[in-house]
Amino acid sequence: MKIVLLLLTACALSATASAQVPDFTPQTPLIGALLHNDTAEATRLLRAGADPNEGQFYGMSPVLLAILRQDLELVRLLTEKGADLNVTDRSGSTALMWAAFSEAGDAALVEELLARGADPAATNKAGETALDWALRRGETAAAVALRKAGASDADAMRRSIEKSIALLQASGSQFSRTSGCTSCHHQYVPQMAFGAARERGIAFDEAAARRQSDATITMLNRVREEAIQNRDRIPDVPISVSYALVSLAAGNHAADDTAAAMARVVAAWQGEDGAFHPLPALRPPIEASTFTATALSLRALQLYGTNSDERVARAGRWLRTATPRTTEERAMQLLGLAWAKAPADEIRKSIEQLLHDQRPDGGWAQLATTETDAYATGQALVALQTAGYDVTGDVYRRGVAYLLRTQFGDGSWLVRSRTFPVQPLKDSGFPHGKNQWISAAGTSWATMAIALGLPPQQPGRTLE
Repeated sequence: MKIVLLLLTACALSATASAQVPDFTPQTPLIGALLHNDTAEATRLLRAGADPNEGQFYGMSPVLLAILRQDLELVRLLTEKGADLNVTDRSGSTALMWAAFSEAGDAALVEELLARGADPAATNKAGETALDWALRRGETAAAVALRKAGASDADAMRRSIEKSIALLQASGSQFSRTSGCTSCHHQYVPQMAFGAARERGIAFDEAAARRQSDATITMLNRVREEAIQNRDRIPDVPISVSYALVSLAAGNHAADDTAAAMARVVAAWQGEDGAFHPLPALRPPIEASTFTATALSLRALQLYGTNSDERVARAGRWLRTATPRTTEERAMQLLGLAWAKAPADEIRKSIEQLLHDQRPDGGWAQLATTETDAYATGQALVALQTAGYDVTGDVYRRGVAYLLRTQFGDGSWLVRSRTFPVQPLKDSGFPHGKNQWISAAGTSWATMAIALGLPPQQPGRTLE
């Protein structure tokens, strides 16, 4: 064993000796004092006439090093002695970006630099702003200060949406090819997200979106006559067909015979209590709740049904009196109440229940015992926006900030499945392996939520 350890040590030393070791020797005494966190010596040197702009450490000037240490008084002294606050590092990042980099999210340095004329809209070589850096720590005091100065994360939101939609469209097409059908997770919820993005002026492949809507209509056409005669012909109608109809509306599909026929099939599933009950809860969260079935079904009837007011009112009354247990149920209850135009106090109470569950990281979890994720967060935010909650307020911004900082580079969000594998996995090309279906749905809800946080750009049909 000793010989092995000696050999390993020798190899390590040999590798170290042959590698080029970076030279950390400070270029100036001032740089040295800053690197050693010696504020007293840095102060003495500056007062003795040291040049505040001389020297760099890996592309960082003295003022950037002081900002990195979050030393407000030293930054003020450097500025007083003539430090250039417009200096950037090798990545093009500004002093304000480094001030926003604070792990504590403190606003003091950010406010100091803004008061001295720092540009909150400046971007580095990667297109990032100071607000982008601040929001990686959440909706912090630094982020609030930047917003007050006019900084906006609208561009980051648009980039996020564009990436996720491109991924959803590619995987949606592949899912249709490999499965031969359409689904809630790869077609219906994504189409709802595309509708929200369209209303916000986000460009994407409209032809691909139409193909997915056409695939939904084609599938419904195949079974519509049988389904009218036998309501059990299609599995889990109050969720699967209702989601399909809501998605068609998001794609601006005009009322036609197929949509009307499917609305009649949905109506046949309403119970005497006013609720629409799905199949047993085999596939949480999408197909597991009477709240989901009831909210989606009443919306489907509003969109494509005839003489549906009484059915919608009965469904709304059930939603008002039922007690939700999960985030899915609370979000769907709120969506249903908003769509049914329930009394304002009932909607307000439902909003408060959902707000109560927002976590310190800005997001929501599907269950009290699970991690925060994009599915629950996106769904909660969509429900709040649909119910009229202010998307410019702190709650919505914190939720969007959570989504932006947890999105993968490929445009996806990871959501972990907790359903029994009652259906064989058909690979859609969406990331995250066995979690890909629910991750696609979560990515769609997240995309929808981010899009709804932007101002509408053109008239048209929305989820509202």
